[in-house]
Amino acid sequence: MNFYVLNVKTQQERKIMWRDFRENILFAWKYVCHPLRNASVTPSSARAAEAMVAGIDFSDIHTIFELGPGTGVFTKRILKYCRQDTKVVLVEIDPKYAALLQERFGDRVLVEQTSVADLEALVAKHGGKVDLIISGLPVVIPGVTEKLLRVIKKCTDEGTIYRFFSYVPFLVRQVYKGLPVRKVSPCVLLNVPPLWVFEMH
Repeated sequence: MNFYVLNVKTQQERKIMWRDFRENILFAWKYVCHPLRNASVTPSSARAAEAMVAGIDFSDIHTIFELGPGTGVFTKRILKYCRQDTKVVLVEIDPKYAALLQERFGDRVLVEQTSVADLEALVAKHGGKVDLIISGLPVVIPGVTEKLLRVIKKCTDEGTIYRFFSYVPFLVRQVYKGLPVRKVSPCVLLNVPPLWVFEMH
């Protein structure tokens, strides 16, 4: 019996390891194809995901938007802490990532396969009020950043919490100049590359 249980566990672990390996390869390939759209060559670590949601009172969060969820590292952490009735909208432009997210998280999330440039319309589509936006996107996205920041600013003026990360803090100061952004985590060293988490609220 013990051998059987151990064997089943080993099979499950192998399945998870193989899934993670395939996702890491996919992530690396997407970075090679779209380096300006993908912030890193590897998915964020569990430690980085924890830092992204640290200190948030999820009991008051009813609608969450995640921008650029990729393989779902942050998504998994969001779903761990948010309420069961919280609406979680994943905005992902890449069709392979979108399919992966839908398969992994099922009806617990709503996947919108489109650009974050459409965020304003998506917010209106899903009720017009967002309590939390978490971004896994690069700080700068050519042709999108300026429009996206206008929508983010409008949301945060209405009470939305906006969390994002950067590998280069001085770039945040340049891009978000004049906006109420603050650093909410020390450097997360257990990530490749190390990152800092920021908030605008």
